Amino acid sequence: MSRRQGLLWASGAIAALVLVLGVNGTFSSWTTAVVGNSQNTVATTQAVILRETSGAVTCTSSDAPTTNVSTCATINKYGGTATPLTPGTSQSVDVTFTNLGSANASTFQLAPGACSQTPTAGSGTPAAANVCTSGDLTVAISCLPGSTYAAASAWTDLVYAAAAPPTATKTHTATGGDLNAGASWTCRVTTALPAAASVLAQGVTVSQPLTWTLVK
Repeated sequence: MSRRQGLLWASGAIAALVLVLGVNGTFSSWTTAVVGNSQNTVATTQAVILRETSGAVTCTSSDAPTTNVSTCATINKYGGTATPLTPGTSQSVDVTFTNLGSANASTFQLAPGACSQTPTAGSGTPAAANVCTSGDLTVAISCLPGSTYAAASAWTDLVYAAAAPPTATKTHTATGGDLNAGASWTCRVTTALPAAASVLAQGVTVSQPLTWTLVK
Protein backbone atom coordinates (compact mmCIF):
# COMPACT_ATOMS: atom_id res chain seq x y z
CA MET A 1 0.00 0.00 0.00
CA SER A 2 1.35 3.38 -0.98
CA ARG A 3 1.62 6.24 1.47
CA ARG A 4 -1.11 8.08 -0.40
CA GLN A 5 -3.47 5.09 -0.25
CA GLY A 6 -2.78 4.76 3.48
CA LEU A 7 -3.72 8.35 4.14
CA LEU A 8 -6.94 7.99 2.19
CA TRP A 9 -7.85 4.85 4.15
CA ALA A 10 -7.16 6.51 7.50
CA SER A 11 -9.22 9.54 6.57
CA GLY A 12 -12.18 7.36 5.59
CA ALA A 13 -11.97 5.40 8.82
CA ILE A 14 -12.00 8.59 10.94
CA ALA A 15 -15.02 9.94 9.03
CA ALA A 16 -16.87 6.67 9.56
CA LEU A 17 -16.08 6.76 13.29
CA VAL A 18 -17.36 10.33 13.60
CA LEU A 19 -20.60 9.36 11.86
CA VAL A 20 -21.11 6.33 14.11
CA LEU A 21 -20.49 8.37 17.27
CA GLY A 22 -22.89 11.07 16.11
CA VAL A 23 -25.68 8.56 15.55
CA ASN A 24 -25.03 6.48 18.66
CA GLY A 25 -24.75 8.96 21.52
CA THR A 26 -22.01 11.53 21.42
CA PHE A 27 -24.28 13.89 19.48
CA SER A 28 -27.50 12.66 21.18
CA SER A 29 -29.48 15.79 20.22
CA TRP A 30 -30.07 14.07 16.92
CA THR A 31 -32.22 11.38 18.57
CA THR A 32 -33.52 13.01 21.81
CA ALA A 33 -35.34 16.31 22.28
CA VAL A 34 -36.14 17.62 25.78
CA VAL A 35 -38.19 20.60 27.08
CA GLY A 36 -38.50 21.04 30.84
CA ASN A 37 -41.46 23.00 32.31
CA SER A 38 -40.23 24.43 35.61
CA GLN A 39 -43.23 26.69 36.37
CA ASN A 40 -46.57 24.83 36.61
CA THR A 41 -49.08 26.48 38.99
CA VAL A 42 -52.80 26.49 39.70
CA ALA A 43 -54.96 28.36 42.20
CA THR A 44 -58.42 27.90 43.71
CA THR A 45 -60.91 30.73 43.75
CA GLN A 46 -61.89 32.58 46.92
CA ALA A 47 -65.11 31.54 48.64
CA VAL A 48 -67.70 32.92 51.02
CA ILE A 49 -68.34 30.92 54.21
CA LEU A 50 -71.23 31.81 56.51
CA ARG A 51 -71.04 31.35 60.28
CA GLU A 52 -73.90 32.06 62.67
CA THR A 53 -73.46 32.40 66.42
CA SER A 54 -75.99 32.76 69.21
CA GLY A 55 -74.66 32.65 72.74
CA ALA A 56 -72.27 29.70 73.00
CA VAL A 57 -73.68 27.95 69.93
CA THR A 58 -72.03 28.24 66.52
CA CYS A 59 -72.96 26.77 63.14
CA THR A 60 -70.98 27.19 59.90
CA SER A 61 -71.86 26.53 56.27
CA SER A 62 -68.51 24.72 55.91
CA ASP A 63 -69.72 22.11 58.41
CA ALA A 64 -70.74 20.49 55.11
CA PRO A 65 -67.39 21.00 53.33
CA THR A 66 -68.30 19.51 49.96
CA THR A 67 -71.40 21.69 49.48
CA ASN A 68 -70.93 24.67 51.84
CA VAL A 69 -74.64 24.19 52.63
CA SER A 70 -75.31 23.03 56.18
CA THR A 71 -78.35 22.66 58.44
CA CYS A 72 -78.25 24.09 61.96
CA ALA A 73 -80.85 22.77 64.40
CA THR A 74 -79.16 24.09 67.53
CA ILE A 75 -79.97 27.80 67.12
CA ASN A 76 -83.73 28.30 67.54
CA LYS A 77 -84.41 31.80 66.28
CA TYR A 78 -88.02 31.75 67.46
CA GLY A 79 -86.93 31.17 71.04
CA GLY A 80 -88.18 27.66 71.61
CA THR A 81 -91.07 26.24 73.61
CA ALA A 82 -89.61 26.07 77.13
CA THR A 83 -91.46 29.23 78.13
CA PRO A 84 -94.73 29.46 76.17
CA LEU A 85 -95.87 32.97 75.25
CA THR A 86 -98.80 34.51 77.09
CA PRO A 87 -100.87 37.35 75.58
CA GLY A 88 -98.87 40.58 75.56
CA THR A 89 -95.44 38.93 75.84
CA SER A 90 -92.55 38.38 73.43
CA GLN A 91 -89.13 36.76 73.20
CA SER A 92 -86.09 37.80 71.13
CA VAL A 93 -83.06 35.90 69.82
CA ASP A 94 -79.98 37.70 68.49
CA VAL A 95 -77.81 35.87 65.98
CA THR A 96 -74.47 37.18 64.71
CA PHE A 97 -73.38 36.17 61.21
CA THR A 98 -69.80 36.35 59.95
CA ASN A 99 -68.27 35.93 56.50
CA LEU A 100 -65.43 33.51 57.30
CA GLY A 101 -64.40 33.12 53.67
CA SER A 102 -61.65 34.99 51.84
CA ALA A 103 -64.08 36.47 49.28
CA ASN A 104 -66.28 39.52 49.74
CA ALA A 105 -70.02 38.88 49.46
CA SER A 106 -72.48 40.87 47.38
CA THR A 107 -75.77 39.87 49.03
CA PHE A 108 -77.20 38.30 52.19
CA GLN A 109 -80.63 36.72 51.91
CA LEU A 110 -83.32 35.30 54.17
CA ALA A 111 -85.81 32.84 52.71
CA PRO A 112 -88.56 31.75 55.13
CA GLY A 113 -89.88 28.23 54.66
CA ALA A 114 -93.43 27.00 55.11
CA CYS A 115 -95.00 27.68 58.50
CA SER A 116 -96.65 24.71 60.19
CA GLN A 117 -98.44 24.21 63.50
CA THR A 118 -99.56 21.57 65.96
CA PRO A 119 -102.46 21.04 66.37
CA THR A 120 -103.45 21.81 62.81
CA ALA A 121 -105.69 24.78 62.20
CA GLY A 122 -109.37 23.97 62.61
CA SER A 123 -108.78 20.78 64.56
CA GLY A 124 -109.95 20.07 68.12
CA THR A 125 -112.74 21.52 70.20
CA PRO A 126 -112.81 24.45 70.16
CA ALA A 127 -111.15 24.58 66.74
CA ALA A 128 -107.52 25.78 66.84
CA ALA A 129 -106.79 29.10 65.17
CA ASN A 130 -104.52 29.25 62.13
CA VAL A 131 -101.65 30.89 63.99
CA CYS A 132 -99.44 30.85 60.86
CA THR A 133 -101.70 33.33 59.09
CA SER A 134 -104.11 34.92 61.58
CA GLY A 135 -101.67 37.38 63.14
CA ASP A 136 -102.30 35.91 66.59
CA LEU A 137 -98.54 35.21 66.59
CA THR A 138 -96.19 37.81 65.11
CA VAL A 139 -92.58 37.62 63.96
CA ALA A 140 -90.28 40.61 63.46
CA ILE A 141 -86.77 40.35 61.96
CA SER A 142 -84.15 43.01 61.33
CA CYS A 143 -80.38 42.94 60.74
CA LEU A 144 -77.51 45.43 60.97
CA PRO A 145 -73.71 45.58 60.73
CA GLY A 146 -71.62 44.60 63.73
CA SER A 147 -71.68 41.99 66.47
CA THR A 148 -74.29 43.69 68.67
CA TYR A 149 -77.83 44.77 67.87
CA ALA A 150 -78.96 48.40 67.76
CA ALA A 151 -82.33 48.93 66.09
CA ALA A 152 -81.50 52.41 64.78
CA SER A 153 -78.84 50.99 62.45
CA ALA A 154 -80.97 48.25 60.86
CA TRP A 155 -80.76 47.56 57.14
CA THR A 156 -83.89 48.73 55.37
CA ASP A 157 -83.79 46.08 52.63
CA LEU A 158 -83.88 43.07 54.98
CA VAL A 159 -86.51 43.83 57.59
CA TYR A 160 -89.77 42.09 58.48
CA ALA A 161 -92.18 44.20 60.50
CA ALA A 162 -94.10 42.42 63.24
CA ALA A 163 -96.72 40.32 61.46
CA ALA A 164 -97.73 36.72 60.90
CA PRO A 165 -94.71 34.43 60.28
CA PRO A 166 -93.07 35.70 57.04
CA THR A 167 -93.36 34.13 53.62
CA ALA A 168 -91.42 36.54 51.36
CA THR A 169 -87.69 36.23 50.61
CA LYS A 170 -85.72 39.41 51.32
CA THR A 171 -82.17 40.32 50.32
CA HIS A 172 -79.65 42.81 51.64
CA THR A 173 -77.23 44.17 49.04
CA ALA A 174 -73.73 44.88 50.36
CA THR A 175 -73.04 48.51 51.23
CA GLY A 176 -69.70 49.92 52.29
CA GLY A 177 -68.12 46.50 52.75
CA ASP A 178 -70.61 45.30 55.35
CA LEU A 179 -70.53 41.77 53.85
CA ASN A 180 -66.79 41.66 53.14
CA ALA A 181 -64.53 38.80 54.18
CA GLY A 182 -64.24 38.93 57.96
CA ALA A 183 -67.26 41.20 58.42
CA SER A 184 -69.99 40.45 60.98
CA TRP A 185 -73.63 41.50 61.20
CA THR A 186 -76.38 40.76 63.70
CA CYS A 187 -80.03 39.86 63.23
CA ARG A 188 -82.70 40.02 65.91
CA VAL A 189 -85.74 37.75 65.64
CA THR A 190 -88.68 38.64 67.90
CA THR A 191 -91.75 36.47 68.31
CA ALA A 192 -94.75 37.89 70.15
CA LEU A 193 -98.27 37.00 71.16
CA PRO A 194 -100.28 40.23 71.05
CA ALA A 195 -102.45 41.08 74.00
CA ALA A 196 -105.51 40.84 71.73
CA ALA A 197 -104.67 37.35 70.43
CA SER A 198 -107.64 35.01 70.11
CA VAL A 199 -108.04 32.41 72.84
CA LEU A 200 -108.28 29.91 70.00
CA ALA A 201 -104.50 30.37 69.58
CA GLN A 202 -103.93 28.66 72.95
CA GLY A 203 -101.85 25.48 73.13
CA VAL A 204 -100.42 25.83 69.59
CA THR A 205 -96.78 25.12 68.65
CA VAL A 206 -95.53 26.84 65.50
CA SER A 207 -92.52 25.72 63.46
CA GLN A 208 -90.87 27.43 60.48
CA PRO A 209 -87.49 26.85 58.80
CA LEU A 210 -85.38 29.88 57.88
CA THR A 211 -82.63 29.75 55.25
CA TRP A 212 -79.86 32.37 55.25
CA THR A 213 -77.73 32.67 52.11
CA LEU A 214 -74.52 34.62 51.55
CA VAL A 215 -73.63 35.18 47.88
CA LYS A 216 -70.22 36.14 46.48
